[in-house]
Amino acid sequence: MTYILYNPLANGRHGEQGLAAVREALAAESPQAVDVTKTDAAALLMGLTAEDKAVVCGGDGTIHRLVNGLEGKVPAVPVHVWRFGTGNDFLRDVTVDSDTPDAQSVLLNDYIGNLPVVRVGDKTLRYLNGCSVGVDAVVCGMMEENRLAPKKSGYAATALRSFFRRYKPMSGRVTVDGETRSYDRIWMAASMNGRYQGGGMKFAPGQDRTGDTLFCMVWHGTTPLGTLLRFPFVIPGKHTGFPFCDIRIGREITVELDEPTMIQLDGEVMDGVTGYTARK
Repeated sequence: MTYILYNPLANGRHGEQGLAAVREALAAESPQAVDVTKTDAAALLMGLTAEDKAVVCGGDGTIHRLVNGLEGKVPAVPVHVWRFGTGNDFLRDVTVDSDTPDAQSVLLNDYIGNLPVVRVGDKTLRYLNGCSVGVDAVVCGMMEENRLAPKKSGYAATALRSFFRRYKPMSGRVTVDGETRSYDRIWMAASMNGRYQGGGMKFAPGQDRTGDTLFCMVWHGTTPLGTLLRFPFVIPGKHTGFPFCDIRIGREITVELDEPTMIQLDGEVMDGVTGYTARK
């Protein structure tokens, strides 16, 4: 049996369109549609066999919630991720530079058994692409607010408001594999499992999600205008040579901030966070 696991809230609440496209592509298999907002999708997958097939129709947020429901377990059923969502950073990371850069779907099973675990307060979560605190998390939070607003703002306008109004850089400490460094005016502190987050921004060029380390990037010390003007260099991954971007590679990363802020994991946002510990 073929199952389509779809999220009606994906891609700006246009998930039904993605469902229609997958249904049409798989019409010969007579697939059964499952709304992941109303079903325990992880339990469903763990109850299927290798003779079945599952297709996830949603973006990074949908996959993020699914892998956390699986809690590190890899189901026997082949789970394919269909290209439909706002950011698609996971699909971008595993298909760019591959033999099938325009692949419509990718097998998820090969990537969910070795995900990093992050501790945030009393919560333990897994993530696919990136985990970060700071202005990028604030932008993610504001973009989520914009989805519900009658008049929506684009990423650039949202980032502009974040850099000058919504986010105040703060001091803190970042420890990578036991080595602690202190920073003033932290704009963001990221622990990347993949190369991309934020809808195609290459925060971690060279990062290999199949390896056993994370890519730590701390952007610190710049003014709001200086940060805004240089932030576009993140898109192609040309920011790592800047002196205010401290890059380290490690298996365990702990971020401690002097004030609470937002954190994002694969675009999913939590507020009131003063740090986290990520382990690969």
